[in-house]
Amino acid sequence: MNSSCSGRRLRTMASSLSLPQTTISDILSRLPVKSLTRFKSVSKDWAYLTSTPAFVSDHLRRSSSDPSLIVRCYNTQSGFDSVILLITDPTQNFACRHLAVPLDEPLPLFPKIVGSIGGLVCLDVSPCYASDFVLWNPGTKQFKHLPFPLIASTRSNPIWLVFVGFGFDSFKNDYKLVRIVSFKRNDGLPFVRAEVYSWKEGIWKELEDTVCFDSAIICGGQDGVVVVDGSLNWVAIGLQRYADRKVVISFDMRREVFKTIPLPALTRIGNVKVMSYMGLLAIAVYPLVFAANGNNMNRFEFSVLSDCEDGRKHWTNVVLAENFSKFLVPMGTWRDRELMIKQMGDRDNHPKLFLYDPIDERTKRLPIDCADLYLQCYSHVESLVSVDGRN
Repeated sequence: MNSSCSGRRLRTMASSLSLPQTTISDILSRLPVKSLTRFKSVSKDWAYLTSTPAFVSDHLRRSSSDPSLIVRCYNTQSGFDSVILLITDPTQNFACRHLAVPLDEPLPLFPKIVGSIGGLVCLDVSPCYASDFVLWNPGTKQFKHLPFPLIASTRSNPIWLVFVGFGFDSFKNDYKLVRIVSFKRNDGLPFVRAEVYSWKEGIWKELEDTVCFDSAIICGGQDGVVVVDGSLNWVAIGLQRYADRKVVISFDMRREVFKTIPLPALTRIGNVKVMSYMGLLAIAVYPLVFAANGNNMNRFEFSVLSDCEDGRKHWTNVVLAENFSKFLVPMGTWRDRELMIKQMGDRDNHPKLFLYDPIDERTKRLPIDCADLYLQCYSHVESLVSVDGRN
């Protein structure tokens, strides 16, 4: 039965049974975006209902309990030979399909994923300096080019580094894109400016509070940011007298201010990946360089920042793996509970991607060919959220 027929039958049944509007709304909110998009042509009433903010929120709340994985695979850091995959039900009935990015013009490089939240995917489509962005809803197939940022590179003041993050401000019901831009001063130290784009207002504005960047600078690649409880978080290395330390720079999306969070001493001798776990800020620490002779760090640690009885926050170890024979690289979390880990290969074995649940200690390998590929992995949910917040 096609969607048009099933939609008419459902509408007729609802009419004949005189179902309350709330019941109809509840039934429709459980349907996938593809079906709802088709049903809009069946009934004007349903088209209106499924476009209301209340229905969009209800549908998003239901779909959030069953996230998929969105994965960008690419062969080189330049982004050539890239694809974006949508993986549904990774642990049970694994299904994978390619997503076509619906842009209206060719790009010099394949888009980079800035983040995925609330069904919206933010893409960086610029060749450099993270200066051109698109909001994309893969479910509704909507996309929108954002206005160009305010902070630009000039001949007299060229940009050195740019870091970005995409998250949701639940207090203002606003999706926000943050762009942190570093310039080099004459003394070689960085000078930082930052700006934020508001989905709701459709504009960029420069942020005044960048004092925390006087003592630390963000490090890591394009996937080195995570959303946790209304904040964007990056790993940073200390400057000058703090040069032997690492911290997390956290941006509060409601108050639009930055702060620093100290990291454990172990992070000084290992790679650090900032992550989210069960609604808490988490970090994975893993070797800088794998050394079989044991001279370097040969352990994988996963810790969360939790509240303790003394009223302060402490880092609590959740996973510890020592003396492992394969190099483990953390990629992120799925469902905010299962760790996505890439196990590096050797001469005889290709790299593997798997999910690990620290609670029940179960491991599930994902059938993705990781050979010679870099990966970006994000949890993703279907939604009806519009790419234009002003509508």
